[in-house]
Amino acid sequence: MICSSGVGFDPLLDGERLTFGFEGIWQGTAVLYDRKTSSLWMHFTGACFHGPLAGRRMHALATGRHTTWAGWKAAHPSTEVMAPDARFQARYFRRGQSRSGDAFLPPNFTATIQTRDTRLDLADLLLGVRVGAGTRAYPLKQLAAGTGVVAETLGDVPLTVWFDTGERSAAAFDARLDGATLAFERAGPGRFRDRASGSEFDLEGRAQTGPLRDRRLTRPEALLTEWYGWFAHHPETTIWAP
Repeated sequence: MICSSGVGFDPLLDGERLTFGFEGIWQGTAVLYDRKTSSLWMHFTGACFHGPLAGRRMHALATGRHTTWAGWKAAHPSTEVMAPDARFQARYFRRGQSRSGDAFLPPNFTATIQTRDTRLDLADLLLGVRVGAGTRAYPLKQLAAGTGVVAETLGDVPLTVWFDTGERSAAAFDARLDGATLAFERAGPGRFRDRASGSEFDLEGRAQTGPLRDRRLTRPEALLTEWYGWFAHHPETTIWAP
């Protein structure tokens, strides 16, 4: 997709694995169809809105973060990479090539974005977080201008939101561990320190040092995307401001 909204879902529904194809574009985000029933699904939410499976929704997976290859490889040294398909070689991005935001939105694509909200620019990147019925956008520009750590509550869940300038990577976690709400501070590139224990966590939410080593924080449903896509699917969203 042209948009940055990489997201994953468990494709098992009623014990059967669904497979999908591309149907079209709505509000700048992909519409998919499942090959069993031809029902239509929103890639952004995993929700089916038309066809025999209308009203069903796939379970969202914590699919990792929007990051650089170097950052991902450091955190997951044994990771596998999908092999390129020579038939589509001309469409792949070249090394060092950046194609995102307004500069890469062709007219036939922007024409599908019919509902807009001027609180942010159309293609502003943000971390969108959903907790229950509550949704909030954390614009990367504002995160980059701050300390790299945001502590607040969405719904009834205390969150810690982290931003790493080097990777331009943002992540959100439930700040609770063993019933206690932890308070964090930036400890260095890709590291965030629990002030009480001194344990340092990486951007995967895993403690690398200290008394909490190897413990993990829980991720809420979240993804990095452009404003137009997040607002289209979450028009009730609030926007974090420092």
